[in-house]
Amino acid sequence: YSTTGATGATFSGLPAGVTGNWAANVVTISGTPTTTVGSPFSYTVTLTGGCGSITATGTITVNPDNSITLTSAPGTDAQTVCVNTAITNITYATTAATGATFSVLPAGVTGNWAANVVTISGTPTTAVGSPFSYTVTLTGGGTCGTLTATGTITVTPNNTITLTSAAGTNAQTVCMNSPIANITYSTTGATGATFSGLPAGVTGSWVANVVTISGTPTTTVGSPFNYTVTLTGGCGVITANGTITVNPLPVINSTQVEPSTCASADGSINITVSGAAGPYTFAWTGPGVNPTSEDQINLTVGNYSVTVTAANGCTATDAVKVTADKT
Repeated sequence: YSTTGATGATFSGLPAGVTGNWAANVVTISGTPTTTVGSPFSYTVTLTGGCGSITATGTITVNPDNSITLTSAPGTDAQTVCVNTAITNITYATTAATGATFSVLPAGVTGNWAANVVTISGTPTTAVGSPFSYTVTLTGGGTCGTLTATGTITVTPNNTITLTSAAGTNAQTVCMNSPIANITYSTTGATGATFSGLPAGVTGSWVANVVTISGTPTTTVGSPFNYTVTLTGGCGVITANGTITVNPLPVINSTQVEPSTCASADGSINITVSGAAGPYTFAWTGPGVNPTSEDQINLTVGNYSVTVTAANGCTATDAVKVTADKT
């Protein structure tokens, strides 16, 4: 203020941190308010010296600083969750604000301001765009103090498992005691896998995001074997299923038929087959093979081998020996 006639001035009603001064006919009010208590501050400047009781009045309104402070557990503002899993609620205490806006929250997660408390909650429905760096911006209360808070919500996608061996290897048929074609899957997100329903002699492993099922079935009991691979670690309950059918082998039984005369060294072998069902095919090797039927062969004295193939394609081989009759 400019003044005339006065030799000084007194000041009342100023907020703490703000002062008044008169010098060379100029009144100056300046400073930094350090409190809001008593706001608005209606001040009075009263001139001293000279003539009359002369005053000037005015108002200084001091708004409180906005503030936002994390009140949920440390780290909740930088958390990682699986997709479709609820986040741990994130809360902030605020002062001076009358509301808040929210940006870059994942779908399924929302923010709310009520009674000076910000709450971020919900269940992320997508991992696309993760990590989500969110911002809370206070509204109302002027433009004083801290107006924003930031944090991160990282949403991890569910594990995946995909067949990478040849199509159909996850639904294969083999003969007992014959190795299966290896079954492989690629995985993401997992740290391991468990296996159930595999036949004896067949095992599963998980290494470096690859599942491998391999081995040689040693039994047909329980066939077909419906197996399940369950991923462990990471997110979600993720499984893959398949079937290994183990067919039985034919079982060969041979009976030597005595020669018709004591002087003859020739005889025959009758073959019976159990286990795998027929019809059967027979293949002989050895000296003097002279087939008269598939399962009854006229043979000279010596060592022979017969291979039987069952209707299911499984085979068995047996050694047979023809000896001469006593003379």
